[in-house]
Amino acid sequence: MMTIIKNAVLGMVLISAAQLSLAAPIEPYSLYQEHCAKCHGESGAADNFRGYLYFARSFKNKDWQNKRTDTEILEDINKGPRIMPSFEKTLTEEQKNALVRVIRGFGR
Repeated sequence: MMTIIKNAVLGMVLISAAQLSLAAPIEPYSLYQEHCAKCHGESGAADNFRGYLYFARSFKNKDWQNKRTDTEILEDINKGPRIMPSFEKTLTEEQKNALVRVIRGFGR
């Protein structure tokens, strides 16, 4: 009986490991396009209709980039300031960190 349980547990662990290794790599800019560009614009400048309508943050603003920490940006992604939706439960930590890298890239 114990052998059956051990084999079942081992099988589940192996399947889980295989699924993790087969997971598609994150494409940070594609992720940004899917979740952020509607309001913050393709270039991060919030220079589109929704950006103007919702007063979305321009990520190209050097002053804002210099004042915000990565932790603060992650908090915004998680909480969704003002009208922005929260991504706390819909994105993984890895995806949110990828978005921070894209947002930082707009400030260069």
